Amino acid sequence: MEITGQVEQYHSIYEQLKKKFRWRVSNPSLMMLAGQLMNAEKPYDIKKLISLNEFIKNESSQFSYIQSADLRLMLSGLLISKFDDPKKSFEDMMIIYEKLINEGFSRSPHAYIASYALYVSLETGTEEEMDEHVKRAKNMYNGMKKQHFFLTSHEDYPLSVLLAEEEGEEEELLDDMAYYYDQLHIVLAKGNNRQFLSQILTYGRQDNRQLLVQNTVTWLDDLKTNKVKLRGNHLPIVGVLALAGTPSALINEVKEMYDQLVSVKAFKWHKEICFMTAVRFVLQKKVEENNVLDVGLASTIESILQAQQAAMIAAVSAGAAASASSSNN
Repeated sequence: MEITGQVEQYHSIYEQLKKKFRWRVSNPSLMMLAGQLMNAEKPYDIKKLISLNEFIKNESSQFSYIQSADLRLMLSGLLISKFDDPKKSFEDMMIIYEKLINEGFSRSPHAYIASYALYVSLETGTEEEMDEHVKRAKNMYNGMKKQHFFLTSHEDYPLSVLLAEEEGEEEELLDDMAYYYDQLHIVLAKGNNRQFLSQILTYGRQDNRQLLVQNTVTWLDDLKTNKVKLRGNHLPIVGVLALAGTPSALINEVKEMYDQLVSVKAFKWHKEICFMTAVRFVLQKKVEENNVLDVGLASTIESILQAQQAAMIAAVSAGAAASASSSNN
C-alpha cells in the first residue's frame, strides 16, 4: 500500500474510534490504538472492540485501574488484534495479573500491560509456565531496581517482563542495560527516558553493542537535522529505529510518512504520536516486502512498540487516578 493510502486508512479507523469514544478516551490514545488496529493480525472490527471493551468494564472491579477508559480500550484493542477468543484471553490475562501482584508487583496500570506482555509470550499456558515467567520477571525488575533505585518504578513493569523472556542469564541482560545507559550519556540526560531506551536496546540483543549505541546517536542527530523534534517519553522510539537499521536506509521513508501524517488536520497537534505511527507503518512495510527486517527482529520491534504505546497510555491512566484520588481527599 502506498503512503497516501496507508494514511487514509489510518485516518478512517481513527475517525470511527473517535466517533464512538471521543468523550471518554483522549485523542493520543485513539491515534495509537488506530495504528495498532491497522497492522493487527486479525481484521479490524469495531463491533468486536466495543463488545470486549464493555465486557472488561463489567467484569472488573469498579475501583480498579482498568476502569480507566484509555487503558481499557487499549487492552481491548491489543486482545482483539491477537486472539480468536479475546474475552477468554482477558480472563487468562487476569490470572497472570494476580500472579504478578502476589509475586510483589504493585497494582497499577503498568501491571496490566505487563500481564498482557507475559500472556502473549506463553507457549503452553500451564500454571507452571506462568509461575516461572512471573518469577523471572520479578527477578529482572529487582535487578533493574538495584541498578537504578530511584529511576525504576511501575513504568518499568512491561519491559521487565519482555526482558525476562530473553535467552541468557539475568546478569548478562542487566550488564547490557547498564552499558547502554552509561554510553547514552552523550545524547540524553540521566532519567527515565534514558533507562527506557537502554531497556529497548537490551531487548533487541545485538552482538555489537558499540555499533548499536552509535546507530542510536546517529538517529537522534539525523532526526534533529530533519526537524523531527522528540521529547519526553517519545524519545525511546529511537531505540526501535536503531535496532531496525541505519538512518541512511530508513529515514527518508520515515520522514515522508511523518510529513503525511502531520498534514492531516486531526493529527497535526500530536506530532510525537505521528512519528511513532510513521515508524510502525514504515517498518511493517519493510516486513511485508521482506526488506531490511527479518521476521524475528520484526516481532521484537512490534512487542516494543506495543509495550511503549500501552505504557504511555498506562501513565495517563495512573495520572488520572492520582488526580481523582487527590480531589477526593
